[in-house]
Amino acid sequence: MPRTLLILHPGAIGDVILALPAIRALRRQFHGHALGLVAGEEIGRVLRTCAEVDSTFALEADALAGLMAGSRWVSRAVREWLVRCELAIGWLRDSDGRLQSVLQELGASRVIVESPLTSTCGPIHQEDRVLETLASVVASDIPREPLRVPNSLLEDAKARLAAEGIPDPGLLVALHPGSGSRHKCADPALFARIIDWVRARDAVPILLEGPADEEAVRSVTAFCERRPLVLHRTNLLDTATALAHARLFIGHDSGLTHLAAALHVPTVALFGPTKIQRWAPRGSHVIVLTGTPCQCGSWEAVQACVEKSCLRIPLEELRRACARMLQGPHNRPRGCRDARHSACLE
Repeated sequence: MPRTLLILHPGAIGDVILALPAIRALRRQFHGHALGLVAGEEIGRVLRTCAEVDSTFALEADALAGLMAGSRWVSRAVREWLVRCELAIGWLRDSDGRLQSVLQELGASRVIVESPLTSTCGPIHQEDRVLETLASVVASDIPREPLRVPNSLLEDAKARLAAEGIPDPGLLVALHPGSGSRHKCADPALFARIIDWVRARDAVPILLEGPADEEAVRSVTAFCERRPLVLHRTNLLDTATALAHARLFIGHDSGLTHLAAALHVPTVALFGPTKIQRWAPRGSHVIVLTGTPCQCGSWEAVQACVEKSCLRIPLEELRRACARMLQGPHNRPRGCRDARHSACLE
């Protein structure tokens, strides 16, 4: 049986994706070890399917809660993983050292528990902050590669999109009007106008609706001249396989925006009150747009803000960004058979 590594990351989808460079650094450094991840079930499934990790232990199944409660509460599967564990990493707070003690008690040879959210971290961007916690064990110069969905699942997604009325997924433009908070969302009318712009270029806009996005999607469609297709509440892996076909993705500071960027889909990210320097997805295939700098000094102030000027992004600026992404070298013209397909053109 191979030696193992165990990563514990209780964060949301976007937070886990921002840890992907660190996860890849560990896999490279500990080649031949089996890599396990304690995280949310859906993002864990995506990373396991894309061969970023070898095994997952779901937060929803109390994988982390058991470890925090004490060794007697830890599941058999996690116990068996820890018996062979070379290194266990927890990206969370452990102020009393209890988690570290339990991991060591159950067999982890070395344990690093450090939250990348603490004020003691030096770097600004969250990817770098996560990597900093591993400075003693890995190198930080990790090539930036796309998250790779298996071909069989891409074909399945193509069939599902055809059933939704998109026979040529190479013309797909995906839009996600929601986020983890309505205070991070731009005016729904802006999404409606860009949907009209996408249609005018013979591309096919589709709205992504997650479990908490019903109101956001309804608000956008109310402004649309013609209701766009909506991909309703699919699981995250199915969403990822559909997204992998897209020519362009437009979204807010959300897990789906980070997922699209990780798949190297040309991405236009609309940011407002959250800090671009800290949380924006990286890559030359990403354009981040914002309004005037946010003046709110706290999240309470953000929630009370009526103007939301930081999210007032001019339509023309958004159009230019989308045109640049559709034209750019990162955009594989999967659906463009000739120049008459105006989605290939500015």
